[in-house]
Amino acid sequence: MARAKRDAKLDTRNARRGLRHRKGPYWTLLEKGRGLGFYRPGDGSAGSWIARLHDSEAGKHRTRRLGTADDLAEADGVEVLSFAQAQAKAREWFDRARLDNGEELPGRGPFTVADAWALYREDCVRRGVKALGRLDCGAKLYILPALGEAEVEKLTQTRIEKWHAALAEAAPRRRAKKFADKVAEGPKPRTDEEKRKRRSSANRILTILKTALNLAKKKRKVTCTADTWREVGPHGNADAARVRFLNLEEQVRLVNACGPDFRRIVQAGLFTGARFGELVRLKVEDFDPKNESVFIAPGKSGKGRHVALTEEASAFFKETVAGLEGGTLLFTHEAFEGMRRIVPKTNEPVPKVHRAWKKSEQQRPMATACKVAKIAPLGFHQLRHSYASALVNAGVPLAFIAQQLGHSDTRMVEKHYGHLAPSALKDAIRKLAPTLGIHQPGNIGNLKIHGA
Repeated sequence: MARAKRDAKLDTRNARRGLRHRKGPYWTLLEKGRGLGFYRPGDGSAGSWIARLHDSEAGKHRTRRLGTADDLAEADGVEVLSFAQAQAKAREWFDRARLDNGEELPGRGPFTVADAWALYREDCVRRGVKALGRLDCGAKLYILPALGEAEVEKLTQTRIEKWHAALAEAAPRRRAKKFADKVAEGPKPRTDEEKRKRRSSANRILTILKTALNLAKKKRKVTCTADTWREVGPHGNADAARVRFLNLEEQVRLVNACGPDFRRIVQAGLFTGARFGELVRLKVEDFDPKNESVFIAPGKSGKGRHVALTEEASAFFKETVAGLEGGTLLFTHEAFEGMRRIVPKTNEPVPKVHRAWKKSEQQRPMATACKVAKIAPLGFHQLRHSYASALVNAGVPLAFIAQQLGHSDTRMVEKHYGHLAPSALKDAIRKLAPTLGIHQPGNIGNLKIHGA
């Protein structure tokens, strides 16, 4: 509820008794375009409270009588109103007018960082943001505990900078055991790489906070300027390290080291550059043998895409979909793998049952395959990097690579694989650029130095 405004002329009955009768009310501004007035009658009877609302579309004011002032009788909050009660009743009328015009109601009371986060989260749900889970985690762990109760209009640049610096120095969170009472934390960053990772994480959390505050400002939930948080810059030297990728020989070794079910999804990752979460959702109808492409349903980016396949990749998918009915998942794995399943009465083996891959189920088989293949441990996402780096080295334009990976532009490709592009560009120019025939070689050559 909004705090009652103070006005020396209208606060008390004694103050109002000193007001002279005049044609119009005595007005006090409650908010822009909305005021509360007190009318002093000339016959000495109790005054009246009047609410006034400016209608910007019609270009005129609307007024409404709220009730009698408590000049001669005690206020009852219904017919006889004190100054504070008249303000509350006026704001109720203002709110009804806003709703009738299809406007949102303004917040009552201090607008906090927690309110800004709730507003931003609601906007993310409305827009169907795919990364909402990660945003929730970042806000609940790092933003709300430290800044949730802070009023946005009272936030200072110094406070945000201190909070941001503390994030970079804090120990990273670890996945806690089920039903654990305390949050699990790892050791504090010591090496340069560990410190870089913490700075990078702190910058991502800062981005969430800034985005939420900017939305609150855009929605006019706060009246302060955005300079307080806009001037807080990210930590330097926090860019991601150069991504790791497998060369062709390592890719072959990794595939050969995988178990049968996991091998197929690893092959698909190397053939398409798709994420694990995108591959496990692929169905038979997503493969188009005529156009030799695979449709990746909307995922992290919120947009679907068609990935063009090589002849080898197309042959792989044709074998994968063979014998499968429409609507069937392309990649599944054996349930209860390694368990002995025999019918007790007949002593016959139970047919194998396959089920869909679940989140994070690729981690253990990936670690095992790397160990068998004698490759330094890496995650499934590095298969995506390997796919992209192979295209860059082959001279494929960065715009085409970005389209294959599902990026809206080439910025991410340039950031992660730009160091590979110069040599690929040079080879492509020498191979593809036309010979113009506008220069005839002369007889001038480099000097040969004998005995050098």
